[in-house]
Amino acid sequence: MGVLKIDVSNPDLFKTFDFKVMTPGKHLLEVANDLEIVSCKPPSENSIIKVELVCQDEDDNKGARAWENLVIINNPTTEKQVKAVKIQQSKLCQFAVACGVITKDEIEAGGNIELGLFKGTRCEAITRVETSTDASGKSTGKQNTRIVRYLFESEKS
Repeated sequence: MGVLKIDVSNPDLFKTFDFKVMTPGKHLLEVANDLEIVSCKPPSENSIIKVELVCQDEDDNKGARAWENLVIINNPTTEKQVKAVKIQQSKLCQFAVACGVITKDEIEAGGNIELGLFKGTRCEAITRVETSTDASGKSTGKQNTRIVRYLFESEKS
């Protein structure tokens, strides 16, 4: 096991960091991380693609971040899971086209989406602000930015 050295001269060791929340609306976002498929914690057999987006608008929203988790249900068994698979695949395809990673025609022709191409790409999206809840469903009072939908092709104007 390794040892982690802590810089005790850092006055912010126990400071809570709040991230800037984007105002609701249309924003230009840049993918800040390398996308990869990661296994969820057991007992789930599902996987997840974690996406970090940074606002590139030239206003007070610049630098604000939004996170999105695209869940991949590997073995859907219920009608609800089958519906969730369709929704997540649709969102991933729209995200890929909005970022310019692949075209709608390429996807419809059976093309695969290469996750390694996303980092640094930009897309437009509609966002809204939501209040977080804890595991019991009680409001935490913290607000975060949620992606409503990604804009692609004719929707950008």
